[in-house]
Amino acid sequence: MRVELEYTQKGQERSAAGTLVSVGPEFVVLDNASNSFAVPIAGVTRMKMLDLPLRLHVAGNDGKPIDRTRLGMAYLRKGITWIPEYTLKIASADEAELVLRGTIVNEAEDLVHCDVHLVVGVPTFLHTDYLAPIAIGQAIRTIGAAVAPPQVSTQIMNRAAISNTIRADQFHGVVEKPVAPVADTLPAAVGNLPQLGGAAATDYTVYTRKDLTLRRGEKAIVTLFTRRIRYSHVYRWESAAPMKHYLVLHNKTDTAWTTGPCLAVTDQRPLSEDLLRYTPMDGDCEFPVSTAINIAHRRSEVETSRKMKAHSPARNVFLDLVTLRGTARLRNFENRPARIVIDIPVPGKPVEATNGGALNVDSTKLKLLDRRGSVNWQVTLERGESKELTYVYERYVPSQ
Repeated sequence: MRVELEYTQKGQERSAAGTLVSVGPEFVVLDNASNSFAVPIAGVTRMKMLDLPLRLHVAGNDGKPIDRTRLGMAYLRKGITWIPEYTLKIASADEAELVLRGTIVNEAEDLVHCDVHLVVGVPTFLHTDYLAPIAIGQAIRTIGAAVAPPQVSTQIMNRAAISNTIRADQFHGVVEKPVAPVADTLPAAVGNLPQLGGAAATDYTVYTRKDLTLRRGEKAIVTLFTRRIRYSHVYRWESAAPMKHYLVLHNKTDTAWTTGPCLAVTDQRPLSEDLLRYTPMDGDCEFPVSTAINIAHRRSEVETSRKMKAHSPARNVFLDLVTLRGTARLRNFENRPARIVIDIPVPGKPVEATNGGALNVDSTKLKLLDRRGSVNWQVTLERGESKELTYVYERYVPSQ
């Protein structure tokens, strides 16, 4: 922001104006494109904002002038962001330590002894590229043109013109003095501004870092939490793809987990690195580890029957109805029981499955030659156990 500071130095009244570059423990640095000024903070007597001057007309509840008060300012600012990163340390057969660190990138302004709240979620700020309506005139006309229909835009511009004609001497009984004293608390300072807490903010999780100092252009890595969590194993086999091994992380902590890269280690050795996805409290997430080389799996299919010219969609066009039987064979070579989720897509209509297999059809593929479906199982194999799963499906093919 561009400001003008009036200050006292060596018994003389002075002033300096320019872009606010930084605020240090003793000096404020201003730059006006040709010179830089270091203004002693202790000598500052007045600050004026050059880009957006604000004039406050305030009266006490009894109409009497008010001598002193505390004035706060809240605003939206681009240029500060944070990137989450996890470390998952395997501690035992079913427990792990999850550490969340955040890399804070500050390209906006100096943060000095600030309480920083890192938000999980994306609040919507529609008008971040517009000035607030307090800047009556071009700013409010810009907002009106951006979001309002033509008839409303005309009313806004007319009201802006009316507001510009109001003179300070028309505020009868109002004095241009600071606002009334308020409690020295953040809620009192922000008043009715929206907060992240409460019933309307259940989509957000906030990590807070107290007393952080981070200058403009600097980056910082901070530890946000360390939690002991429980985990389990699951194996997923999707037809032609190799079977994958996943760790199922159970979030029984007091906070949601945001999406971020995660490095899993065991005995100080890297185990896997992938994306840990957003997980609410009491939810589970699957973290990929590797290809499951210790779960042997094989699939085969055979044709069991064919009904020649079962359907004729047009003259001299015939389709055969073919029935196929598939077999999926598994054997567990792990030293622990293995929970396996199997999803086998089929190019037709599934009609039968053993071992409690679920039959599904693709409702977007219902034409006879385009029919698609899948067969799904969830099975648990003990150490050294083998299992054979079978399924049957039908498909139409052109007659030859």
